[in-house]
Amino acid sequence: MSIQYDLTNEVYHTSKSLSASGAKTIAMKSLADYKHAKRDWVPAFDLGTATHTFVLEPDQAKNVWMGPETRRGKDWTQAKAEADEAGALLLTESDFHLANNMAEAVWNNPHAAKLLSDEGMIAEASIFAKDKATGAEIRCRPDGWIQDRRIVLDLKTTTQADPEGFGRQCASFGYHIQEAFYRRCMREAGEHIDRFIFIAVGKAAPFNVGIYELTEDSIAEGEAAVSYALEQYVMASESGKWTSGYEDPRVLQIPRWAFKFTNDFDR
Repeated sequence: MSIQYDLTNEVYHTSKSLSASGAKTIAMKSLADYKHAKRDWVPAFDLGTATHTFVLEPDQAKNVWMGPETRRGKDWTQAKAEADEAGALLLTESDFHLANNMAEAVWNNPHAAKLLSDEGMIAEASIFAKDKATGAEIRCRPDGWIQDRRIVLDLKTTTQADPEGFGRQCASFGYHIQEAFYRRCMREAGEHIDRFIFIAVGKAAPFNVGIYELTEDSIAEGEAAVSYALEQYVMASESGKWTSGYEDPRVLQIPRWAFKFTNDFDR
């Protein structure tokens, strides 16, 4: 096991160990989906990266550049080449302002600002461990980690920062699984976590911010999902069978909402 504080994001993602996103894919989809997953680049990735930089590593904000409003044409091509050469991240003008607006909203929230301003706050530490129960090599990279207070911070840009909406987002995107995976990985690395705090910021004006911690039963559901994912991952790694889980023949019924002509069907 190891904890590295200065590993780049690019190098971190070259590791073959299982990450929280991989565990989520196995738990919420299948082993086959994990095995054949592709992370095709979309502009939202760069927007998220820039927002994380402005919030968690403001000293690195100089490496996020504002380019032309469109990614088409020679102006963008030239600006992108210059950014790549300088190791900078290039955003469209609108995305640059959007990332700044979201970051400003987070820092204007007194609860978020207090956490992010903690002298012990570490951004983007890379943690590698071996899961004792399964033998799987695992890794995680907390957005923010206040090590001496055993607090992990996770920044989420979202279309729904309100409690009900963000609760749905947690379920849809498996944030409860991510939390459980981080807790497990860090525990195996000798770092126990007392609090896992989500900072949710809206992607559109007024850029509302919500500060959330999951309930115990939500965490327990995530822990069960992580245990399942790790067991499946190890089993597939040993057997070489990355299955969907529904290969065998079965009887299938159409959804109940599709029944319109058989009035006697018990809805």
